[in-house]
Amino acid sequence: MLADAAMPVVAASTARLATTSNLYARPARASDLVAVIPAGHDARVLGRTEDAAWLRVVYPPQSSLEGWVPRANFVTAGLPDLASVPALAAEVAASGTSASAAAEADALPDLTVASADVQPNGNLSVRITNEGRAAFAGRVGLQVAGADGEILGVLEVDLTDRPLATGRSASVNTGVEVRSSGLFVIEIDRGNRVKESSEVNNVRRVLLVGAGGAR
Repeated sequence: MLADAAMPVVAASTARLATTSNLYARPARASDLVAVIPAGHDARVLGRTEDAAWLRVVYPPQSSLEGWVPRANFVTAGLPDLASVPALAAEVAASGTSASAAAEADALPDLTVASADVQPNGNLSVRITNEGRAAFAGRVGLQVAGADGEILGVLEVDLTDRPLATGRSASVNTGVEVRSSGLFVIEIDRGNRVKESSEVNNVRRVLLVGAGGAR
């Protein structure tokens, strides 16, 4: 087909996932979630990052759905020769800001949802990370919803007395009970009340296994 002819010759290579993995829009775990690839399924490899830590793949292999998955999530023995896989530049947002505006953004905090886990008692625990270049001290909202949009919990995290320094994280027990497995949407600072260097990484979609197990 013409579409295949326009791709690199290694585009037909496939690799098998060793573990259930998120397919991200960019090679970063804080990026938007495109899809979830179950363990044991194959994905078509299109490229890699310069350091080969991430692979750009198509899943399902015959579809047009593309994204990035960490190389460590694949079955090592089934990977193509990475030296022959083209290095691709990750999509970067175009910046039309002035140097002064960029400098101001650099001096702001940037709160993200780094991870989410289900505790032994079934409650959802969320880890908030400050990826900005300034500490954050204050209150910030956190919302948990199901994949269907149903709001499961809304809370306010108070970091006034324990500021979150740049590069540091804080674990929050949301009190939300995860009873069944599925995709959950966790959003920090939904109302954009906190001035941050970036507002595009406040949402994280995660696949969680509930207290009742998979259904």
